[in-house]
Amino acid sequence: MPMIVDPGAPLVEPPARVTSPDGYLAAVVDEQWAGVVLSYDASDLGDADDIRKVRIVRQDPGGVAVPVRSADLAWALGGVGTAYDHEAPVGEAVVYTATPVYADGSTGPTSSLAVTVPAPTPGEVRDVWLKSLDNPSLSLRAVIVGRPEATAAGRQDVADIPGSPYRVVAYDEHAAEAYTLTIDVPPQAVEQVRELLRSGVLLLQTRPGYVTMPDAFHVPADITGPISTGRLGSSGGYQFSWAVEPVARPDTADAPLRIPGWSWDHVAQQFATWDAVAAAFTSWASLSTNGVT
Repeated sequence: MPMIVDPGAPLVEPPARVTSPDGYLAAVVDEQWAGVVLSYDASDLGDADDIRKVRIVRQDPGGVAVPVRSADLAWALGGVGTAYDHEAPVGEAVVYTATPVYADGSTGPTSSLAVTVPAPTPGEVRDVWLKSLDNPSLSLRAVIVGRPEATAAGRQDVADIPGSPYRVVAYDEHAAEAYTLTIDVPPQAVEQVRELLRSGVLLLQTRPGYVTMPDAFHVPADITGPISTGRLGSSGGYQFSWAVEPVARPDTADAPLRIPGWSWDHVAQQFATWDAVAAAFTSWASLSTNGVT
């Protein structure tokens, strides 16, 4: 039977919470920060009391599987644990798979689901995400000024050959594509960008199809700015520039849970006593994610 589609009908909104078929793994896309809150709850498994941790792996487009930074491994005593993924590619579907790990080191049944973190749409001026791995609360979307020109340095050792017009070349893999990035930010974001650019390893992300700037982990170098753009600036604000030389993804083993805008400092600021904390949240999972799970 043919499907009749009304082109004028509103688009169907994706579900706010996605759950694996077995119900154990759930994900909530955090659009504000372009991240994913992950919750694992297998407390009704017959041997849940023996579960100590959970490993969550993300399969990116192209079939590349990488561990989620805060779930390699994450504590999941009794089969309940949480994680946050601040590194999923934007605008492309990814698959998360959770595997419980028991006290004796053995593993249990896996749970999987798929989600997509929205990307900036073509035409939006704030078209690049800059994310801090150590302090995700500093992450922001910014306006790119111009288009970077990438270069990939060669790694070659060259020697002359007596009696031959040709040289012999020993070569290795080219260096990753490096470039200088310039962004424009409003005045109220200047201090945040200052701190962001000095916060360690950053992840630069753009929407799919932005072929001149693939996602890149890097430590900003040769920072310039803030430079006032004056009234004619694209944001009326300030520009920062820095060198981007990609590095390999930092190790994820035993990385702590970090969620933008939420930490023990925030808990202490909002609640005077532990009793007040216990009254505000229904579970440890809820507390760890500020009520999202």
